[in-house]
Amino acid sequence: MNIETPGHYGQNKLLKLYLNIKSLPEGVIIQHGWAAMDGVCNTDLNKCKHLMLAWNGRYKKEWDLKSNLPCQIIGSPYVHYRRLAKIEQSEKAKGTLAFPAHSIKQIEANYDLDKYCEKLNNLPEEFQPVTICLHHLDIKHYQLEAKFKERGFDVVCTTHKKKGPPAELFYTLIKNFKYTTSNEPGSYTFYSVEMNIPFFILGELAIRHNFTGTIIDIQEKIYSITDYKYGKIAYDLFSNQPKDRITEEQRAFVLSELGMLDCAPRSVLVDILNEIALKQKNTKDGYKILAKQIWRLIKHPRLFTEALKDSYLYNKHNS
Repeated sequence: MNIETPGHYGQNKLLKLYLNIKSLPEGVIIQHGWAAMDGVCNTDLNKCKHLMLAWNGRYKKEWDLKSNLPCQIIGSPYVHYRRLAKIEQSEKAKGTLAFPAHSIKQIEANYDLDKYCEKLNNLPEEFQPVTICLHHLDIKHYQLEAKFKERGFDVVCTTHKKKGPPAELFYTLIKNFKYTTSNEPGSYTFYSVEMNIPFFILGELAIRHNFTGTIIDIQEKIYSITDYKYGKIAYDLFSNQPKDRITEEQRAFVLSELGMLDCAPRSVLVDILNEIALKQKNTKDGYKILAKQIWRLIKHPRLFTEALKDSYLYNKHNS
């Protein structure tokens, strides 16, 4: 049994499900999410010890320029999950799910909330009603749930771990909407279009204020997503386009960025991960990993329950 963290937005667990493996070896890192920025994340470079698992060829190309450690293209774990679970847009889907540009504790996304809500309310009847989907950090640090509710919107959240697995919450929610929107592109853009839900940009572009300077991947004090090459490409591609359909150019870009066109075969990934796990088991690193597992168990007892459940489901599936 391997006591491990679920990874960003539960991606570790999704990848294990996709590959049908019990655990990921230590020092194997999965790309956090869709990257608007050029280059690779410094946090990935610092944490990766054995293998980088990139969403797409663009990230792998940049990784190979910065690191001597190997990198494989896995595609988006969320998309693999959706396809395995055969989740599709509901025939009864209606209205629009809006994903306002989200903040984190150290970086606030600023935009005129009243003007944004006005634009959402002024969408044609075809796109109504509009529901707001917030990141849990916007609720925790910036009280946006109350602010949107005060302006008459229903508010939901799919990133709060206590409410359930993020991917399951996300797809269970999004399948009931006919359209999605935001004032900037994000991972939700790509997840939506991949499952044939049109996405469009609406509202004032968010300006971010990096007021602590503690995020090592973000050096700018004030910036927007369009300051980055692929952020600008995505923003332009989903602005001033038909809101009610997906263009061929949008779909091609989405599939490329999600890595669905060039991800490594599952058998190749499994062999590589098994080789890394075997090397770790047969070296002194194994003792360090065991100590790390014990530390995780002490700090996060709930991970033990999750590991038991994962082990049971894996053994049941393979029995």
